[in-house]
Amino acid sequence: MNKTSFAEVTAQLDPGGDFYLYLGTAQWLEKLSANVEGWRKTFTLFPDAKADDLANINKAFDLAGHLITDSGIEDISGVGLSSIEIEKGMYRNKAIVHHYPGKGTGFLWKFCGGAPHPLTGLDLLPANTALAIFADMDLPLLWNVIKDETAKSGFPQANDFLQQLPKEFEKSTKVKWDDFIHSLGGEFGLAITLDESNNVPIPLPQGAIAIPEPGILIAIRVNDDTVFNRIDAELKSNKQVISVDKAGLKMRTLPVPLPLPINLRPTAASSGGYLLIGSSDALVNDALAVKAGDKPGLKSTAEFKHLAQGLPEQGNQFSYMSAAFGQTIMKIQKQTMMSGAGQKNSAAQAEWFQSLFSNQHATFAYSVGMNTPDGCVTIGNGNQSAAALVLLPALAVPGVLAAIAIPNFVKARSTAQLNGCINNLRQIDAAKNQWALEKGKKADDVPTEDDIKPYIGPVGGGFPKCPQGGHYTIGPVSEPPKCSIPGHTLP
Repeated sequence: MNKTSFAEVTAQLDPGGDFYLYLGTAQWLEKLSANVEGWRKTFTLFPDAKADDLANINKAFDLAGHLITDSGIEDISGVGLSSIEIEKGMYRNKAIVHHYPGKGTGFLWKFCGGAPHPLTGLDLLPANTALAIFADMDLPLLWNVIKDETAKSGFPQANDFLQQLPKEFEKSTKVKWDDFIHSLGGEFGLAITLDESNNVPIPLPQGAIAIPEPGILIAIRVNDDTVFNRIDAELKSNKQVISVDKAGLKMRTLPVPLPLPINLRPTAASSGGYLLIGSSDALVNDALAVKAGDKPGLKSTAEFKHLAQGLPEQGNQFSYMSAAFGQTIMKIQKQTMMSGAGQKNSAAQAEWFQSLFSNQHATFAYSVGMNTPDGCVTIGNGNQSAAALVLLPALAVPGVLAAIAIPNFVKARSTAQLNGCINNLRQIDAAKNQWALEKGKKADDVPTEDDIKPYIGPVGGGFPKCPQGGHYTIGPVSEPPKCSIPGHTLP
């Protein structure tokens, strides 16, 4: 009997919940490279295969074999998922991609960092953070892997492209590729804030809706100021740029001279080993104040403390979604779908759309991922069970796609008909004016269809018809032609 990782994987899961899954992968992954060699033989035995084709097939299989071996995918011995309700309406979800100790040395296991570490990205997040995703990523390693695997591929075109990539980057950015790659510190983060003290309008097809003012913050751990210095050099000639240079902080802000409902002042800053790029200097200053301990941040909020109960304080990545963010997204989705369903003859469809949202609750969650000697483990708390996160999308996605596609298809068809009609009116108007010029007619003369047919399209062509069934009134030379369908008019 083949050995499985069942005991090792399930030892890290929570039994007794509403979702529990183990998938043993060793038996079919550990022989993957050998199976690829079997597939090679099948493809190379194709009748009438030319020598060039066989050479390329062999190169492709060589590349696949190298990737499988070097990636470490064959080291995956099992996958596990579990979900258990830890309190009313709160679930703990776990996911494990397992390998045995001493395995997991391929590049796939290394991209997302080394040993777990304090989640310092949390120390940058303001209290009104609604969504945050931070993760370790070793881009220098990724670049070296791409170069190595491309060199092994045997495809000269791939090598040529890879040699040109740094040159094109340096040409467009004026930054040396090696300097850029090695300036990155291996951690990248994105955060979205929602300021509930200031609601801003979001335009939608059937009218605007108000949502809390959003802000965007990108945080990149860096080893030096290579990227910031390049941004600074690009902005130096702009007299509107606001510069801040003091101990531990360099910041550049470009005010936007437009009356906008949101605080949009693109800002780049370098401080404490991070490059921060924000939608406003106020947001960047808030992040730095939280990091310095001068202002309470996300970690001080009751919602985060509740979600973080029992979760690791160290890891290699984390993600956070607040209830406010989930509610805002649901509000936009609902309004968009309902506006599409609110067209003529769609009352039943509108009622169906309403039912999609009537019993739903906004998702909120916090999870931490970490690299361990036994593989990659993610643990999270949230108001959704893994059963809903894994199984329900497979059932819901087709329905949601249909819900979006049907009204948009109707709208697209109406738009196409409108554009077609306007194009017809332009042809009629041009033909009418050409008829008047050649026949010496006056501004108040009214031609017939037969009069202007020769001037529409090919000689002897027919008279245009409205795609939506409207009736055209040619009218006098001095006036544009008209269609009986409302809205079908020449600008």
